[in-house]
Amino acid sequence: MTDSANTRFVPPSPPQTGTFKAPEPAAPKAAPPPAKAENTSVQTPPESSTLNSKKSSRDPAIASSLNRVTIGNKAPHADDIRIIGGKNYDVRQPVPIKYPAVREHFLSARNNFWTPHEIAMGDDKIQWNTGDLTEEEIWMFKCNISYLTASDNLVPDNLDNAILAQITASEMRQYMRWQIAEESNHIESYFFILESFGLDEKGQGQIFSLYQDVPELVNKLNWNLDFTNNVVNCEHPQGSREANRALMEDLISYYVFEYLFFPLGFSQVFALARQGKLRNTAQQYQYIWRDENLHAINGRWMILQIIRENPELWDASMQVRTREIINEAVKLETAFGSACMPNGGIPGLSVKSYTQYAQLMGDNLLKTLGLNPLFNIKEHPMSWLSEYEMKQEVNFFEGRVRDYRVGSSLDWD
Repeated sequence: MTDSANTRFVPPSPPQTGTFKAPEPAAPKAAPPPAKAENTSVQTPPESSTLNSKKSSRDPAIASSLNRVTIGNKAPHADDIRIIGGKNYDVRQPVPIKYPAVREHFLSARNNFWTPHEIAMGDDKIQWNTGDLTEEEIWMFKCNISYLTASDNLVPDNLDNAILAQITASEMRQYMRWQIAEESNHIESYFFILESFGLDEKGQGQIFSLYQDVPELVNKLNWNLDFTNNVVNCEHPQGSREANRALMEDLISYYVFEYLFFPLGFSQVFALARQGKLRNTAQQYQYIWRDENLHAINGRWMILQIIRENPELWDASMQVRTREIINEAVKLETAFGSACMPNGGIPGLSVKSYTQYAQLMGDNLLKTLGLNPLFNIKEHPMSWLSEYEMKQEVNFFEGRVRDYRVGSSLDWD
């Protein structure tokens, strides 16, 4: 095992222009007041308790899996069902299916299930341990897999903590539960990749923990987390304009995750594969990309359907905010690319083309939401990425899914 593959490469400090600074450490907390004498008697919580205040923030008429089952619970009628804010029906019933497109997304994703261990990793292990990768390539890969692993934790956490409780359509809830399982499978893939390189737990941990050390990774992850926390900590009741706006911003930020952040990250490893390096790892990433592409299709469909059902949400201020969100995302991705490739790039991938790809994807996101582009990139700067797309499974702009198969093989040639 070479030293370069198993010790952290410390890159030259990248230019400061356009980068983000890590947040200052929080000031030390004041010492807590002395604890009161323990009262061992059983007491009834006061009406102003946190538990009761949280309960009062939810309209009991809104369909929720937290509502108690009672005799005579109303079965849903298709006319009543909405993606968010549906009222006076039991969301646990899987029929009627109001949104066949979402049902199709779920069935396609289920039929496409795969496991990382199906892909042999022997060639990549040899390359990782025999000096085939340069120090710059190793650094890029370490940053890449650290960020992707952390982000595939953020996505299901967001679904679980911020989104699922707001969704009042059974078929959408079913799809999101499957998406959570897929993200767990992706985390297993990243773990399996490093394990297959022969790295022990300590060596894996040094790589996985980079997302806590590199400011550009920290800022990119915290950006999404802020949207999650805005929903979780919203003081306005579920279904209110303010709560729905926080939810919409969160959905857009995670649509960015699926359609911009993930493909840009995958492109770094595909660039290595074009040079004959880590091709087995790239195959893992191809399968993950296919999953994430369907997540993006479903995310776009959901955002547009919420707008159709709640047109007052998509006012001028929300459209301006959406452009701001996507512009912020492109800047974060540009800084991330520079941190991963501090010397301007690796063979086959420059920071300049990476930045232009981020801008292109940002413009495409805006177009799919009916908004004007920000960057006006005319040509795809990395058109070779089409070599790594799964053939004929998903057409993003049609939003239709076809020809998914369990365990379908991928050929390099």
